[in-house]
Amino acid sequence: MTDIWNIHSLSSETLELQCLPGIGGRLWDVKFEGQSLLFQNADLIGTAVDLDALADLPTRSPQFGFPLWGGEKTWISPDSDWPNGAPYPMLDSGPYSANLIGATRIRMQSLVCPLSHLQIEREIFLTAANGFALRHKVTNLGPEDRFTGNWSVLMLDRPCKIALETGTENTITPVFGDVTDMVHHSGRYSVFECGKPQEFKSGTRNMAGRVVMRVATPAGPVILSAATPRPTQNDSYAHGHDFEVFNSKDYAYCEAEWHSPARVLKPNESLLYHQDFTVRREADILSDPNTTLRDLELLSCMS
Repeated sequence: MTDIWNIHSLSSETLELQCLPGIGGRLWDVKFEGQSLLFQNADLIGTAVDLDALADLPTRSPQFGFPLWGGEKTWISPDSDWPNGAPYPMLDSGPYSANLIGATRIRMQSLVCPLSHLQIEREIFLTAANGFALRHKVTNLGPEDRFTGNWSVLMLDRPCKIALETGTENTITPVFGDVTDMVHHSGRYSVFECGKPQEFKSGTRNMAGRVVMRVATPAGPVILSAATPRPTQNDSYAHGHDFEVFNSKDYAYCEAEWHSPARVLKPNESLLYHQDFTVRREADILSDPNTTLRDLELLSCMS
């Protein structure tokens, strides 16, 4: 494999974060007690990357005109600004420099995108034996103002369930595809049941700033929990909502997608967004006397 496929790992006693600077500065995998939680596209591993011919790469999803590499990455919203309906090649598939790298932290920076004049910086670091954080920064290095938002896309192994508090109305906004039988509601919670190859994408409001993902592994269910700033009434989102779920019909993965509030960036201005994650075995959460009632309610909805 070429140098762009070199992986840098951040490790604790139970958690390993595999980072891939050479392909869009990705968080390539999250391994908890040796169990992989994220999807990697085996059809593309080890391939050479020509940013001018990305559509020529092998894919089982020809309806999307860009490579589905896997892992977690920063996209730029709104997608209505994307050239030819595909993420900016330099930012999604190009090499990122690793200008801060160590045993527990890595900072990766893209080149300046020649199409959008944006630059992305991503910082990934361990926060505990079972915790890590992502910091996203997009900077406008062009001569004109630009409306944009950070967009974190996490590709999870399937089967997986994604639950969050969506409020008493449980509003789910279809983006495309058929969500029938793939989402249910319990009180103020909504649960996306991503267990079968039925393609859909839907958006909703992450009312509590917390998403819980239940990933099936050979060693039992693992709970990946993500905390983000809670949305406010003054926040504006490029897609009209701050959280989206996508489920693939062609590959065994689903996506949890977070949007930062979007705004107009003047030249040399930046927009920051952060996420904090914890990873635990479901059995340990259920047996822990300190588990909150809210967590028990969420897990009950996902059972």
